[in-house]
Amino acid sequence: MANTLDAPTTQLDATVKLFDSFYNFTVNVDASRYEIVRSYFYNVTSSNDSANNFATIIFRIAGITGEDPLTLLSYIQGKEKVEANAIMIYYLNSIKSKTALYGISVIPQSNQPVQRNVVI
Repeated sequence: MANTLDAPTTQLDATVKLFDSFYNFTVNVDASRYEIVRSYFYNVTSSNDSANNFATIIFRIAGITGEDPLTLLSYIQGKEKVEANAIMIYYLNSIKSKTALYGISVIPQSNQPVQRNVVI
């Protein structure tokens, strides 16, 4: 679950420290960018927890891929739910463990003759 730590208390402090206990991920981000991303997800989900989680994931993806978080957000804005889900699934699958895939209902099957020849 994503948590916001050290939210800015003065005008001089313009960063927010994000911590995600599931991924053991901590990052300092610009407070104005965080509020833009978080408020978009709050408008979509009407839930503080969901908005915080989605915003943290966007900043984690941005940190790994080197993309700007607002660019990632622009890929999702204005899309239908199915298309927005596909975009999030693509990025989430690229940053997580390869033991399972999000959004896959049919498990890919290996070619049996080829699998039989593989020596472990």
